[in-house]
Amino acid sequence: MGRLFDIIMRIVTIIAMIGLLGSYTAPYVNPNVFYLSSLLGYTYHYLLIVNIILLLYWIARLKKIAILSILIIAAGYPLISTYYGLNSKTTPNAPHDLSIMTYNIQMLRAPGKDASSKIVDYINNSGNDIVCIQEFPQREASFQKFPSYPYHYRHRDVALISRYPIINKGEINFAKGHSAACIYGDIAIGKDTIRVYSVHLESYRLGKNEQQIYKELTSGNTQNATQGVKTISSRLVTANRNRAKQTQIIKDHTQQSPYPVIICGDFNDTPISFAYHTLSEGMKDSFIEKGRGLGNTYIGEFPSFRIDHILHAPTLNPITRMHVFCLLQGITLIRICCFRNRICTTDIFSRNGYPLSSQHHMYLLTHIHFNAYMF
Repeated sequence: MGRLFDIIMRIVTIIAMIGLLGSYTAPYVNPNVFYLSSLLGYTYHYLLIVNIILLLYWIARLKKIAILSILIIAAGYPLISTYYGLNSKTTPNAPHDLSIMTYNIQMLRAPGKDASSKIVDYINNSGNDIVCIQEFPQREASFQKFPSYPYHYRHRDVALISRYPIINKGEINFAKGHSAACIYGDIAIGKDTIRVYSVHLESYRLGKNEQQIYKELTSGNTQNATQGVKTISSRLVTANRNRAKQTQIIKDHTQQSPYPVIICGDFNDTPISFAYHTLSEGMKDSFIEKGRGLGNTYIGEFPSFRIDHILHAPTLNPITRMHVFCLLQGITLIRICCFRNRICTTDIFSRNGYPLSSQHHMYLLTHIHFNAYMF
């Protein structure tokens, strides 16, 4: 019986190893060429946990397969920092040249009493120099809500508001039928200029029907499991393919920039994805540079991931990065907040005054220091 159990565990281990190795390919394989890699990317951290548990089992049994397991897990070590911030130090009071935030405000339709007005008040009083906003109300009058930011630009549902002059601006257009939006602004800061992109990439378009399918699957109701998996997978693959095209267009545009670039926004994709890899190539991720703790920026009906990002040119040096989490269905989540090295307990608006746009999106904040050799 023990021998049979060992054989079964070996089979399970080999399958888990192959799955983990497959997830490693997600950032490098264009989903328009081979879509399965992009789907495996979503399972990375689950497969990692499974492989670690199996590794402990084989170590306890003193089996050589544990060595192979260690090698496969170690091969993906660089990916761990994209999900879990490993930085031990922050310097919140360090001098900085620029404070920039990205925030999906979901059309200012946040639940809760006076929630929307508190979001607006926070942005105005935050002291940030530049704010990239996604799901911005598509009314010119909406800018009047942000008097602290005299310079602004909007296209579709993305906006850029700034305390510094926007000396040049424009939008990036995508293929007909794509739901993405992207704008850029050249912002003059003293004698220097940077180019900031506010990005909102293709959504998965998972509605109430898909949410119900997911609930049934996770609750053990497998009556319509096959069709349910096909429905959700189809939406994921379509969005992955569209984002792959969108990010290549954005990347090509950034490479023509005469100024150092910062890309902020809701990518609707994880760090282990082709879209993220395309935009982050040659850039630095502020979360990897200064993040600490779990990096999830989406909490909702579906699994939680980090889908909002701030990428910056290597010549820009992040000083601090703040990451706040939210209340989900009546449960107050506690996470480590990178800002000021303290645990921040939050609900729709955190007790420390950091507001959240809804049950789903958090905001990211980075303080930037300009290196002397930047320009």
